[in-house]
Parts: sequence; structure tokens; C-alpha cells
Amino acid sequence: MIEKSNLSKQPCSLRPSRAALPRIGAALLLLGALGAAACTAGAGADEEESLGVASQRGTYDLTSSYTGNVGDTRGWLVEWQVPQLLNASTAWTAVGQWYYNLESGIYHSPDGWFVYYFGDDNGVTGNHPSCNTQWGSGGTCGGSLGGLQPGQQVVFKYEWCTPERVASVTGAQLCLYVDMKNGAGWQFLAQDARSTVEMYAHDIEHFADVGPQYPEPQVSCEAPIKMLRQQVKTTSGAWQNMSGASTWSFHDAAPYVYQNKNLSASPSTWEACTSSTVPPNDCSNAPAWSSGQVYTPSTLVTNGGHLWSATQQIWWSHPECPPSNPTFWCPAEWADLGPCN
Repeated sequence: MIEKSNLSKQPCSLRPSRAALPRIGAALLLLGALGAAACTAGAGADEEESLGVASQRGTYDLTSSYTGNVGDTRGWLVEWQVPQLLNASTAWTAVGQWYYNLESGIYHSPDGWFVYYFGDDNGVTGNHPSCNTQWGSGGTCGGSLGGLQPGQQVVFKYEWCTPERVASVTGAQLCLYVDMKNGAGWQFLAQDARSTVEMYAHDIEHFADVGPQYPEPQVSCEAPIKMLRQQVKTTSGAWQNMSGASTWSFHDAAPYVYQNKNLSASPSTWEACTSSTVPPNDCSNAPAWSSGQVYTPSTLVTNGGHLWSATQQIWWSHPECPPSNPTFWCPAEWADLGPCN
């Protein structure tokens, strides 16, 4: 998790948290939003906020934050390449970015990869018709914006704009677009008034806090998440490639790593994946999980070749709720600490 001291100062965000919903068709697990709990009590515009814990349900494992003055930008373009997940049939994750108060990116559930957006607080009427509104201020998208395949490239563009969606360096609104690189060009996603001032990417997000039924993503280092380019729009309205080691502040948390950073290139590029070098746990002193037992919080057990920690008081461990393969209705009782040696 990211400590506040690792991040540049940004205004405190008061976004609503999103609760987890059952899986119905497309991805329904809600993305972590920075809520009031992530802010320092009584914080003003100069206080910091934690990007590491997005909410109790989403954790940003890798982040790349813009170190410049966000207020001097008038737009941001981000291009990703969809990765290969080694556990695609079970994993939940999101790869995306926050610019001001609008989040967007690509979202993965066991049903596949989808474009998503979140944070359109002034109403979603007129937004892209292929996107649902399951989160109130946004959702996942289907049609040509869904069913993304590993290796596919997706570009997101934010621009200051007028209420009529005309790009303007003095516009009070923020317009969000996506280009699927399929010949359709820029497609409008959402529009909102600018509020929270921030500009960072969450290269990997996982949802382990909602329970073992939402496994952390295992991202292939052979077909990783790829940041292909970023561009920034200046106060004069010109788009410029973003480049240079001092342009971003990177944070990584095991087992995820950045690799093949080329920050001197214009635009800069990098990759992200699950490291294969993270040492396994010593599980020799942890008993095997068993049904019909009482487990106190933080109790360690082994199950399915992994080490697990009880996240709550368990008065009776149900035989259909083993940590590594619980039935869908099982409560979120265990946290996966990784493989055993």
C-alpha cells in the first residue's frame, strides 16, 4: 500500500465509495474510489491523500503520478495495451487513470476486459450508449468497447471543454473520450465539471479486500500491461509527448513490478506485471485449514498451496468455504498471503 509521504500533495477527495455487487454478465465488482476515509481529517487543499488504498475493496498496487502542476494542463491522453492474465478465468482487476474527478480505463472480470468510466457526478444522460450506469456515476461498457483481447490498444483522452463538448483551454467542463483504434476514431464517454485536482495512473488495481472469491490478477511478464504513450495538452492548446524520469513518481507493491521503463523516450513507455521473483511464504508453522473450526482474526492457515490469514472472527468454518475455493455465497473470511514454499 502507498503511504501518503510517497505521493505528491493533492486536494482531498470526497468521492463516494462503491460497494461490491454480484457478478451478473459483465463486470460488476465495483472499482475502488478514493473516499473520505482516504483523506486526512480536516485536510485542506495542500494536504495529501493516499492512493494506495482506494477503498476497503480496491487497492492500487502500482501507480504512476504526474509530478508537474496539474493546473497547468488542459488535457491528458493515455494509451494502454491490454495484458494477458494468467488467471483470466477468475481474476478481477482494473488498469486506468484519474484526471481531475473522472476515472477511466480497462476493467477485467472473469467475463473479460471492458472499457469503463466512473465519477460523472452531474448525470450520465447523453454518455456513451454502450456503457451501463451500474455505479451511478459510470459503469462498464459493452459492444465495441467490450470483449477486449490481450495485445489490443486503447487510448483515453481528457480535455477541458464547454458544456457543448467543444474543446477549450478555458472550459469549465471535462470531456472524456476513447479511441479503440478500430477506425471509429474518438468516441465520447462522459463529461463532468472539474473538481478534485489530480493526475495519476493506477497501472494495477486488485480487489482482495472483498474476499478470496475475487483473486488478485496474475499479469504475464511476457504479455504485460503496457503504457504506450502519454501526452499532455498545454495552456496554449498544443498536445505534447510526456517524457523524462522526473515527470512521474512511481510506486510499486509486491508482487507487482514495473519493467522495461524507457523514460528517456518521447513519449515515455513502461510495462507492469506480476513478478515471478517474489519469495514464497514459509508455511511450516501454519496448520492446514479445516472445516468445523473456530478461527480468530489474523489466524494463519494453509490451503490450496497458499498461506491465508483470517480477516474476521470465524465461529464455525463451513466445509464449503475453504479459503482457496469458496462457494460464491461464502463470506470474505480469508486474505491470500501468497504461495507457500
